[in-house]
Amino acid sequence: MRSRILLAVALPAAVLAAVFGVASPATAHDALASANPAANSSISGELDRVTLTFSEPPLAGLESGIVISVTGPGGAEASTGTVRIDGSTLTKSVDLTAPGSYTLTWRSVSVDGHPISGSYPFASTGTVPSPVSASPAPTATGSITPTATASTQARPEADSAERRTPAMWVLGGLTALFIAAVAGILLITRRRPKAPE
Repeated sequence: MRSRILLAVALPAAVLAAVFGVASPATAHDALASANPAANSSISGELDRVTLTFSEPPLAGLESGIVISVTGPGGAEASTGTVRIDGSTLTKSVDLTAPGSYTLTWRSVSVDGHPISGSYPFASTGTVPSPVSASPAPTATGSITPTATASTQARPEADSAERRTPAMWVLGGLTALFIAAVAGILLITRRRPKAPE
């Protein structure tokens, strides 16, 4: 009789223990499965968003409790906009162009209704400035200007030479006529016969 009573009490207790043992893993909190950038990693400043993937999607209807914040050098906020939810993946836009250490802090709501959160550091190498190529335009312009000036200065000299050429020919011709006239007068005076005494 006593053994039957013990069996009747022990059997329901074993069943309850089995049920709660199976149900405990199902009601466990969600966990962060992967992240980009990863904790303690170093990434390029070209990355424009952070991505967190959890083991389960967050509890629907409590999206306002989901937060992603990224602070950069000096504690300045580097994340912008709102958190986007796609299944179990959360993303948010960031500006990581300044090199230095960053901290990513997140908060979500597990499927069992409990809040979960975490934080980890990472580093950004910043963006590499593009090289500035030297422009040859100023050199080409500088070489053209002296040539144009020299041509402008040479033109008046050529015009002056052209204007002097006819005047010199006229002056030369008059001089030649004057010399010929003097020579003719001298010849005429020498050929005159002497008057009788």
